[in-house]
Amino acid sequence: MDKKEIAEVKKLFRKNHCALDRIVGCFAGENGEIIARSDDAFMSLPEEEEEKYLELMKKALSGRINRNLFNLEFPLQEENVGGKQTVMYHLLQSALGDSGLIEEFTKNILANLDSAGRHLIILAHGNYDIPKKTSDGEMNEDASDYVYQFLICCICPVGEIKEGLCFDAANMTFVNKKSDLGVQMPMLGFLYPAFNDRMPDIHSALYYAKKEDERHPELMEVLFGSDMPITESAQKELFTDLIEQTLGRDCTFDNVKNVTDSIGEMVKEEEKKGGDEPVELGCEDVRRIAAQSGASDENLEDFSEKFDSAVGEGGTFHADSLQGIAKSFRIQSPSVSISVKDEMKDMITTRVIDGREYILIPLQEDTEVNGIRILAKRQETENEE
Repeated sequence: MDKKEIAEVKKLFRKNHCALDRIVGCFAGENGEIIARSDDAFMSLPEEEEEKYLELMKKALSGRINRNLFNLEFPLQEENVGGKQTVMYHLLQSALGDSGLIEEFTKNILANLDSAGRHLIILAHGNYDIPKKTSDGEMNEDASDYVYQFLICCICPVGEIKEGLCFDAANMTFVNKKSDLGVQMPMLGFLYPAFNDRMPDIHSALYYAKKEDERHPELMEVLFGSDMPITESAQKELFTDLIEQTLGRDCTFDNVKNVTDSIGEMVKEEEKKGGDEPVELGCEDVRRIAAQSGASDENLEDFSEKFDSAVGEGGTFHADSLQGIAKSFRIQSPSVSISVKDEMKDMITTRVIDGREYILIPLQEDTEVNGIRILAKRQETENEE
């Protein structure tokens, strides 16, 4: 799923245009024991509860692709009878009406989730009449050929809300509120099936993790049989290592700047085209960037092997994951860290002074040191004259 498809699904969780029809919950204690279960028609919930649940579900579709949201595909073997894809599909087709399937599914999550504490597992079912897009890209709400039937799951920590003084409006005074249990924002979740090309894709799912480094691969394996996808941070690290190796002794300030400029231009060109698909950088794309940025023919000879070693044969880098490299310009050393706006990076130069290379940044007006505005010496001289 791309950003536009995710945004379209998120709109299904609005108070006045909600596509949900059923919601079930499973509250588990610190040792994974099930304390309580719930099963409700979504529209029968009190309005305040509806809003809170919708907030949780929208959160499970938020964040960046490859940082918080990951597109997963079921391996082929999981589509056989008894496989993880068939289990998920049967749960979907039951529209959460089979209590036995729900109990088995939630117990499977609790038995394998490597996370201490209490948890609330929320499963909701919904239907969406997919409106057709007109030739000018507008939605025609009155025309629909397909229905998107989906499940959304949120796994939320449940923690104690600290006690303290709270205002009692009825009595116009402050009273002591005792400690109670509260549901926190989801730490994990998923949407099934994926909404790829604005169509249901029963062979794929969208997985959510609140923190990039806490994706809980054990849950990905249990629910989808899928390998842990590479994260945005890992892609950046692999890319920078590959560029360093390829440039070798030509890994200079100007050449590295050229690399960031090239990526930025590719992303901008794709944005101008209005394409929905994420920009992928394959082996030849990265080779061309390296060559244009000063890599020697000798270092490019075995580039294909280096690339395949980094991302796998036929693999790619996601330009979205590298946008941090292209859109920000950060100079960092063990003792100095400087961030420069992308549009201002061309003012930075290097110069060799007394045999040592320096990075030069012109002193601008309104420059401050520890909050104190300083005056450039050239201006000071002009004032004296």
